Amino acid sequence: MNIFLCNRILHYIKFQRWLKIKFFLLGLVIGLTVCAKDKNNTSKSDTLDYSWERFSFDFGGYLTGLNSDIQLESQKVGLGVNVNFEDALGLKNTSTVLRSEIHYNYGKRRQHTVDLEYFGLFRSAHKVLKSDIEIGDQVFPVGTELNSRFNLQIYKAKYSYAYFQDKRVKLDASFGLYVMPITFSAKALNLNGTATKFVAPLPIVGIGSTFAITPKLYLEQNIDFLYLKISNFKGLITDINFRIEYNAWKHFGFATGINSFHLYVNAYDSKHKFLDFKGTLKTSHTGLLFYAKYYF
Repeated sequence: MNIFLCNRILHYIKFQRWLKIKFFLLGLVIGLTVCAKDKNNTSKSDTLDYSWERFSFDFGGYLTGLNSDIQLESQKVGLGVNVNFEDALGLKNTSTVLRSEIHYNYGKRRQHTVDLEYFGLFRSAHKVLKSDIEIGDQVFPVGTELNSRFNLQIYKAKYSYAYFQDKRVKLDASFGLYVMPITFSAKALNLNGTATKFVAPLPIVGIGSTFAITPKLYLEQNIDFLYLKISNFKGLITDINFRIEYNAWKHFGFATGINSFHLYVNAYDSKHKFLDFKGTLKTSHTGLLFYAKYYF
């Protein structure tokens, strides 16, 4: 029990440091953007033609590194043993998946924005166990041929308002909703399997900035975050994006960037019809974004 408590404390300390670093980096980027804007104001008038796009559709890939853990509640001993998907179950720790987004800016100055996004991560593995693994109430002994699956989908809808905007700089605040269907299963021949699935609908708030380096080259960064604790449910999200977009042709462009996502869900004694889950799930991914875009 003491070892488990120490591990939870160490994990909390590491996560707090990790979160502070990300907030610092985002603040630094926004600060540099504002400084660049101030410097631009003191120089001669910029005569280049800048404009904020009304609509864009992004479609591309995401090369990501993954790390996930699950700890299912056991009816015999209460909180079960923590299991790492990649180390214990053999799920790949890297993956390339498709990702798509829609952005719509409206208003007289296009300071209002609606964003829709989809991301799906589907992983499965077959592994001969080299040691016993306990997941919930089921123990899979050494030598078992275990088939496991972990699917995570993210549907995101978000509204943003630009509280500061001119022809080159946009600073915004946002709120929205992440809806995440999550499924996990582990099965073996002649043994009872274990499976769980739930939908985690979590509201988020965020901040972001966009800076037009040139009329065709844009630097974008944003963070969405939330900590929510209601009754027997606790959820935490941080989602950070840093991108460079280049509108090479009229209506068409391409971009690259970095995305870092962290999700923590803890649920116990759940009676919600959409939540067939009792335990703790931690999953994170960080990787390279690359996509093409259509805009007008």
